Amino acid sequence: MNDKVKIENVNPWPYSFSNYAKRVLWFLVYNSVWKLGWKRIRFLRAGMLRSLGADVPLDLEVNGSARFMFPWLMRIGNRCAIGPRVDIYNLGGIEMGNDVVLSQDVYLCGGTHDYTRRDYPLLRKKITIGDGVWICAGAFVGPGVNIGEGAVIGARAVVMKDVEPWTVVSGNPAIAVKRRVMQTGQGTPAT
Repeated sequence: MNDKVKIENVNPWPYSFSNYAKRVLWFLVYNSVWKLGWKRIRFLRAGMLRSLGADVPLDLEVNGSARFMFPWLMRIGNRCAIGPRVDIYNLGGIEMGNDVVLSQDVYLCGGTHDYTRRDYPLLRKKITIGDGVWICAGAFVGPGVNIGEGAVIGARAVVMKDVEPWTVVSGNPAIAVKRRVMQTGQGTPAT
């Protein structure tokens, strides 16, 4: 039996025609008026995302260099901030709670391929991020990962498994390093 992988077996058109049409429209918007949306007038970029089907609040703070693969597969809560060069490759969708911060150069990857099959079928997996999460600079979050409420993903961490609520993780692969304890007032830990 021949177990060689043949790249010609890969499906070159894994999406519907309407999906490709929406992608062309998003490409045109992103590469023209998106950059003109001034950061201080938040509703401009949020409005563009909403016009393409994203479920986002009008006060979403999003940097002009942030990239989104499929705006129509996004649900983002209130008081969220998306920093410079954040890349949201949301093939399987993304759901973010309230008060989430994505620092610069974060990469959320909601897709991969099944390497155990010769035709490398595309796998689209949803990423879910709970309320109050901070994903620090340059972190990578893989397909299908759920990040619990209040978690912190350290800078340059590679997260390929679910993260428990109120946990700080770091490293490659990311591991839990401590619990996140919030301070109340003058440096007194919350109880």
